[in-house]
Amino acid sequence: MYIGIDLGTTNSAIVGNSKAELKIYKTTDGSDTLASVIYTDKRGHRLYGKRAYDQALLSPENVAARFKRLMGTSSKIEFESSQTSMTPEECSAEILKILMGQAFTESGENQVDGAVITIPAAFNQMQSEATIRAAKQAGLSQVALLQEPIAAAMAVMSQVKNKNGQFLVYDIGGGTFDLALVQSIAGAINIISHEGINMLGGTDFDRAIVNEYVRPWLLENFDLPQDFQKNAKYSRLIGIARLAAEKAKIELSSSESEIIFASDEEVRIKDEKGNEIYLDVELTRKQLEDLIAEDIERTIQLTRKILKDNGYTHEDIDRIVFVGGPTKMPFIRNKVPQELGIPADLQIDPMTAVALGAAIYAESREWDGETTKRKISRANNTITEGINLKFDHPSRTSDDKAKIRIKAEADSADKGFEVQIDSSSGWTSGRIEIKESNTVEVPLSDMGENSFRVSVYDKAGKPVNEASAAYTIVRTHASSAGIPATHTISVKVRESSDRMNNILTPIIEKGRSLPATGESKFKATRDLKSGDIDDHFGFELFQDEGAKEPELNLFIGQFRISGDDLEAGMRIREGDEIIFNWEMSDSGLLKATVDLPSVGQTFDTPKFYVDQEGHQAFDRDGVKIAENILSDTEQELIELKELTENKQSEEIERIQKDLERQKKNLISSSDADTTRSVTESSRHIRQSISAIKNAPENKARVLGKELYETVSTFDEHAREHVDEKTQELFDLNEKHAVECLSRGTDKDVNAAESHIAAMRSTVMRGLWNNPEFLLNALVRASETSHLATDKQKYEQLIQKGKMAIEANDVDELRMVLFNLNDLKIRVGGTSSQLDKLASIMRA
Repeated sequence: MYIGIDLGTTNSAIVGNSKAELKIYKTTDGSDTLASVIYTDKRGHRLYGKRAYDQALLSPENVAARFKRLMGTSSKIEFESSQTSMTPEECSAEILKILMGQAFTESGENQVDGAVITIPAAFNQMQSEATIRAAKQAGLSQVALLQEPIAAAMAVMSQVKNKNGQFLVYDIGGGTFDLALVQSIAGAINIISHEGINMLGGTDFDRAIVNEYVRPWLLENFDLPQDFQKNAKYSRLIGIARLAAEKAKIELSSSESEIIFASDEEVRIKDEKGNEIYLDVELTRKQLEDLIAEDIERTIQLTRKILKDNGYTHEDIDRIVFVGGPTKMPFIRNKVPQELGIPADLQIDPMTAVALGAAIYAESREWDGETTKRKISRANNTITEGINLKFDHPSRTSDDKAKIRIKAEADSADKGFEVQIDSSSGWTSGRIEIKESNTVEVPLSDMGENSFRVSVYDKAGKPVNEASAAYTIVRTHASSAGIPATHTISVKVRESSDRMNNILTPIIEKGRSLPATGESKFKATRDLKSGDIDDHFGFELFQDEGAKEPELNLFIGQFRISGDDLEAGMRIREGDEIIFNWEMSDSGLLKATVDLPSVGQTFDTPKFYVDQEGHQAFDRDGVKIAENILSDTEQELIELKELTENKQSEEIERIQKDLERQKKNLISSSDADTTRSVTESSRHIRQSISAIKNAPENKARVLGKELYETVSTFDEHAREHVDEKTQELFDLNEKHAVECLSRGTDKDVNAAESHIAAMRSTVMRGLWNNPEFLLNALVRASETSHLATDKQKYEQLIQKGKMAIEANDVDELRMVLFNLNDLKIRVGGTSSQLDKLASIMRA
């Protein structure tokens, strides 16, 4: 039995594929989907699915929901009554166990040949890694991941007669938006391009309803603090409000008006004056549509972009396929096709399509643990007994017919031989005279195996028994022509030995067909000797989203080699070659080895790949993390406005509006989901700001500001800590940069950028030699312990740094700061002067 699982934010589904029959395995109450919800009572007993969902209104503090949105973080979900907690991975594993129980109960089978769990195309490397770990916890050993749009596309192909053309998969679930441009040729799926928004889904719509309508109503009708949503006393109220808002939102798909309702018996909380709180808020469909209109417009703009970038117009697209619960909303089903000029295909069930496609995909693979490969789709057979014939035919196809090509050698063609093909279902080709080349089209009447027998007759009409053969052609529901990498993965490197600035260099390009392997070569930027446990080389990996500044892209993990990993007496010297051999599976999971030819050592990344370094505890530190990045974002927007002389372009107005929305979200709520959403959205806002700043028309002014800040920093903190020759070189670069910027041609502006980069390198060297600057850097580091990936180790380093200051050991202080920076979570915040130096550079 092959299994397909849609592990959803709000609902999950499981489909089995056994003997070519697809079956949705239902919940105990007969539903096609299982609510992705867990309830734990005070004794630790758990309920799942609808039974848990029904408890959410009565006991939201004991319910885990929407935990998929926290996958890839170290956040925890607390169950108040039992005083227990679970990680998002553990919650996901529990839901997977329930789903598998449904499958085993309904099918009567207990053997899984392969299971595919779908993930949003927008999922990052950390979220994918977390999903695999959850599957392992659930007991699945033969498991792979598949992007949700691909699964949906395969489900579409299994249900349509015309298996050729182009279409769009438009997928809004509870947590993410995914978009795929799909081409199908004879039922074989090819993903031309895909895009996604990681934190845009039904959960965000629910939050907006609470913030815009429920919160004001509560403040108007009850005596509550303005920040009551951050007050632990009212956390239960917020949970109930969100659930009631979600229910009203769903009902508005079939009605014009609904009440967001919860009685005082359900709420069981009093306001500041002792009045019992209840909910009775009217919400109209028009209000909801106005509320989500901007988000839906973002998805439409992204759809237009994906078409334009790939050379398509709306006339080239046959249909839009809607997937995910929110796409049941009339507003989305009407507005999206109307705006794009592409008809909607509403034939497929948006709630189960993804699991259906995953089950089809699972059957199409050869399985070996986590490794899969496509089953062979063509077969060749040769008959040499009594006659020389070669047969070529598909071994697997999603079509309802197949062509068998028969090629006869010269000594067998046109000699009066005949061939006849008969199917097990009763079809026959009749006898066909064998020529040099023959083609016979055979029907595939059954899903799954279709058996055929080939009989050969001589010119007298007698059967040539030794030339007879049997063949099997498998008719599949759909097939995939290739799985593309969903993101470009890049390594942060120093640009060159004389330019101490970091850039990203890609190792895997978005869209590359998976699985894939490759080799990337780098050089060491400094020495590393064996036994030095406080120093290391770090291969910092980023999901490259196009931002010029590396830290504005999503940090996903690090491959690390420390001096303690080197064999005794070994030393890596500056300039030594470092070879990074990588492999990405068709599940999108990255593995690698690091070769050091100079010392003859190879390092396997299971020891070194620290994907959880980027995990963030949004339940504990989320507010501080979000506040930090919002503060940086606001400051950068102010600088952008100054740069553009306060000219309010449409893009700047959009950025301002989006920033205000994120600030409002953080004021309104401080739960883990909200703080993660604010952090993710703010990073994208900063990317938009960066794109405007680095646009050609603004580049000269940006460089002018950088030049001023670089000179000021050098004069104030670094000049006296470098030698006279270095000072003269800095001043010369400054002079050339000023001259280039004054001339202002594109060539001169690019030259100025190079001079400023060299100046920044000099500043860097001076700062590392400035004890006072290093001391202040330690103070700043001690104030940002909430960004530490390992708080205990981080605090130990802070203490070590303080001891270095007392001992006047500047070298030790440098090393402490180096390691502290390495322990910080990357949130796309403003980098300090000491954060910017990569330990490797391009070869």
